[in-house]
Amino acid sequence: MTGFNLPPVGDLDVEDLPALPKGYHYELREGNLVILAPVTFWHKSISRRVMLMLFGAGLDAFQDLGVVGDRPRDCRFADIGVVVDRPRLDSRPNLPGSAYLLVVEVVSPNSPNGEYTHKLDWYAQRGIPEYWVVDRAPDGADDDALVLIHRLGSFAGESVYGRERTLLLSDLEAEYRKKGA
Repeated sequence: MTGFNLPPVGDLDVEDLPALPKGYHYELREGNLVILAPVTFWHKSISRRVMLMLFGAGLDAFQDLGVVGDRPRDCRFADIGVVVDRPRLDSRPNLPGSAYLLVVEVVSPNSPNGEYTHKLDWYAQRGIPEYWVVDRAPDGADDDALVLIHRLGSFAGESVYGRERTLLLSDLEAEYRKKGA
């Protein structure tokens, strides 16, 4: 196993993430460095399909975008993000929640990261209008996925997501194709 040296974790902040060793996915969660497990081929394939569907609809969609939190030591990486306020290409690698129209998390069975719980709450607190969770289809098929679409609302003065609808990725792709026709 190849090792690597990290700066003291207490000293890491969002700006340090690009300098960490390549080949790994990192997040800072309230100051804690999290090294994410590699994703499966199913995860990569489904992520690409969602990103291409959104991009094909004329949206500024990208994979593996950083969403910064309220503190310098807080950053999550969405599998896919639709940017509404794209920065200059040579600017910072991570953007605030206000720069996003939509974030998408694809559930990885090898790395349960709380897509249904803490990520849902965390993205809502950043004011991102829409959040999708993409998970295995009920029949377990490798060529499809279940998409849970959430819209941002307010409850008791808090920003929260409410589930708008749930459908198969193949059905959502058909809807997007009809919109483009």
